[in-house]
Amino acid sequence: MPWPAEIFLALRYLRPKRTFISIITLLSVLGPAIGVAVLIIVMSVMSGFDRDIKARILSMQAHLHVTPAFGVAGQNVATLENPLPILAKMRELGVAGAPIIETPILLQHRKELRVKFLRGIDPDLERTVTDIAGKVKGRFDIKEGEALVGEEMALDLGVGLGDTLLIHSPHKLTRNIEWQDEGGIRFKDTEDVYLPEEVEIVGLFSFGLYDYDSSMLFIHIDQAADLCGVDWGTATAVQARCRDPFNLGGETQALRAAFPGLRVTTWQEANEQLFGALRVEKNLMLLVLFFIVLVAAFCIAGTLITVVIQKTRDIGVMKAVGLTAGTVARVFLLQGILIGVLGTAIGTGIGLLLVHHRNGVAGLLGRVMGVEIFPKELYHLSQIPAQINRGDVVFIVGMALLICVLASLLPALYASCLSPARALQDDV
Repeated sequence: MPWPAEIFLALRYLRPKRTFISIITLLSVLGPAIGVAVLIIVMSVMSGFDRDIKARILSMQAHLHVTPAFGVAGQNVATLENPLPILAKMRELGVAGAPIIETPILLQHRKELRVKFLRGIDPDLERTVTDIAGKVKGRFDIKEGEALVGEEMALDLGVGLGDTLLIHSPHKLTRNIEWQDEGGIRFKDTEDVYLPEEVEIVGLFSFGLYDYDSSMLFIHIDQAADLCGVDWGTATAVQARCRDPFNLGGETQALRAAFPGLRVTTWQEANEQLFGALRVEKNLMLLVLFFIVLVAAFCIAGTLITVVIQKTRDIGVMKAVGLTAGTVARVFLLQGILIGVLGTAIGTGIGLLLVHHRNGVAGLLGRVMGVEIFPKELYHLSQIPAQINRGDVVFIVGMALLICVLASLLPALYASCLSPARALQDDV
């Protein structure tokens, strides 16, 4: 079956007479190809960031936290004096709960000192609300005098399983200091001897989030209470694990109604700033990279205008033998569409391929350039994440094709408006 004249002529104009491929056509195809590939790579990586960070936060954070609304004067940390009614209400709602004590501490190994964040847990209850136990190399069931530390923290301090750490408590360090009303400082005369807490590392954990792996330390909740100077059985928060972490409205409202004097915070609210920054960054990246495809559209338009000028005589002949203005317009419109389809297809393939081999490509570039392409200290993840969303790919492909079609309209209309007599008299 013979091809329609429009398709035949569009394909013929894409390839010159003397060479297999036109450099101008090749450059026109590379424009949308690069734009689509970059868009797919960036959108996939940003979606992967969002997915991985949420998954890893959920593996170490509970879905809900109940905390005191205000601190108590004279106490080093704000505490829940009796968390048992909160735990009972959580059981009534069908969710698992566990008390914790959290506080900043000063961690010492030999002469090395680091400011870290301590969490006191009950290992049996902690299993029901987080996935920490599955991330630990060693023993998770800690007792008093034992600790779990992140692998990044252990690497920084040069410690491992069986090593000893000293924990300096802010409460104990500051209990002999009194701030006076006029702003002065008075040191209390006391015979108490300050001694740091000594703990043995019995487990190492890794969540794949650099901030947590480098700064978190877990000890038994009773030892954490001694460090903070609060009674056993108290807690700085009660955390809960619900059935659906993405639909917490019912549990949150019930707990807020039952305990109006306390603050109930979901994991989305606790990380709202981080998730908001990721959303804004993804949208801004899409907007900025959109201009790559827009520049490619100008290249296509410039290419087609050049072809129209070069083929002015051909256009005059086609109109003289009876081809309509619509047929002539479709020739150059189809040429732009073919360039757009080819470029978009190549860009989609390259983008998906690079997303699949992203970590290998980043490693190769890092070795060639002599720099770390994906520093985990900056991005909080140990490797480049990615998630290919079908909706994002369809949107990018559709947007690229639409832009290419729109870029072809002006040259096509210009060609269709050429007068046959004027075109045949042209010396081009």
